[in-house]
Amino acid sequence: MARTKKVTITLPAELLESMKTHTDNVSGYLTELAERAERRRLLREELDRYQGDLGAFTDEEMAEARALLHGTEEIGRAA
Repeated sequence: MARTKKVTITLPAELLESMKTHTDNVSGYLTELAERAERRRLLREELDRYQGDLGAFTDEEMAEARALLHGTEEIGRAA
């Protein structure tokens, strides 16, 4: 099991009540959201580093990435 640490946070009451309608485990819910945000941040850093080294993505590369991510038929077409 992952090591955890208890913290106190302040949320708007309406937001907390809304979260409670979706889950019985608010702590787990917030952990999942924070993990997703951290993965996106790390991915953004890696993509920025890649483009800094090799140049910006082409329209074709972006279309292929969208197709892979969203299952569309954009491969081979510029966005």
